[in-house]
Amino acid sequence: MRVRFLEADDIRIRFEAACLRMGEGEARRAFSMALNKEGRKSFTQLRRSLAQQSSIPRGAVNAATRFKSATRSTMSTVTSGTGRHLPLSFFGAKQFSYGVRAKIWGRAQTFGSAFVVKRYGGGVFKRTGKGRFPIEQLWGPAVPVEMLRDEAYAAWTDQHPRVLNESARLIELMTTGAGFRGLPRNRSAA
Repeated sequence: MRVRFLEADDIRIRFEAACLRMGEGEARRAFSMALNKEGRKSFTQLRRSLAQQSSIPRGAVNAATRFKSATRSTMSTVTSGTGRHLPLSFFGAKQFSYGVRAKIWGRAQTFGSAFVVKRYGGGVFKRTGKGRFPIEQLWGPAVPVEMLRDEAYAAWTDQHPRVLNESARLIELMTTGAGFRGLPRNRSAA
């Protein structure tokens, strides 16, 4: 399963207005810098909230998520998450007489009549019939699914207003020439 987040369209409208003011090359530079800065911030927050809301270990979240930076030609960042549902052994599954307990989604949950099979990597299984077999494995959350829920999704969507503010700040700096060596200052205002 693969989930990809793409930038909102209102950013492109602002980009076109900036192109008219300062030229396409410099506007593309300002917007790609703003997208990368705020995109990385929201990507970090997304990873933190994913680990917290789903109890997936931070290393597994980091391995399953990727951030692709914006360039002047692409003008969009991509936050992607890949992977399948994780086995309950990732969440500290422990066998008890009544079943198995594991900490998922921030709280300990009980899986009645389930059992741990160490031979299969400590996976948690449950019988599906009255006999010894067949059995089925129980699974926990997946990174791409959790990216679309609660705090993780909110962390990603919160970047849109910040991108507009950052791009406006960078455009102002570029038009005045402050902090950007090698760029000509806008002399029309003088």
